[in-house]
Amino acid sequence: MSLPIITSRLVLRRFAEDDNSALRDLLAHWSFAEATPEIEPTEKGVTAYIEMQNAFQAFEQNKCFDLAIERQVDRKLVGLITLVCRAHKQGQIGYALGIGYRGQGYATEAAHGLVSYAFASLNLHRIHADADSGNPASWNVMERLGMKREGQLREASFRNGQWLDLLIYGILSKEWQGTKV
Repeated sequence: MSLPIITSRLVLRRFAEDDNSALRDLLAHWSFAEATPEIEPTEKGVTAYIEMQNAFQAFEQNKCFDLAIERQVDRKLVGLITLVCRAHKQGQIGYALGIGYRGQGYATEAAHGLVSYAFASLNLHRIHADADSGNPASWNVMERLGMKREGQLREASFRNGQWLDLLIYGILSKEWQGTKV
C-alpha cells in the first residue's frame, strides 16, 4: 500500500500548493487553529507549511508527517491527519477537522485508514494518541478505533484558561487485527 490512502469516503494524501486557500479557510476557526499551532494562518504561513511537509520523506522518523483529508465525493479538504514514526516501531497519530466536517465520522474513518496503513505497510508495533479531557470527540475516536486508555496526566494541558487532564490512548499491532470501524 502506498500514498494516497483511500478509504470508503476519503483520500489521505500529501498536501498540494492549491490546498492553500482551503487550509486557510479551515484555520479561520479558532478550534482548528488551536489544534494545528505549527501552521501560521496566513497565505505565506500556509505556503511555508505545505512546502515543509512536501520536503519530508513519507513517514520519515521523528517528523510530524501530515496528510490532507479530502472527501472523495467533491475533493473538498476537510482536515488533516498526522503520523509521527518513532524508534522501536512506535507511532503517534493526531487529527484535526474543520468545524463544518465534525460529527460525520470523518476523523474515525481517516484514523482507521492511517492506523491500518501504519501497521500493515510501515510495520509499526504500537500507536498512541492523546487528547485533553475537554475534547471527548477526540478520545471517542480513539475508543472507536479499539485504542485503550493507558494513562492520564493530571492537569498537563492548559486550554481556554483552565488546566485539563491529558488522556493517553494506545493500541498494539496484534490488537488491531480484525478491528473494524
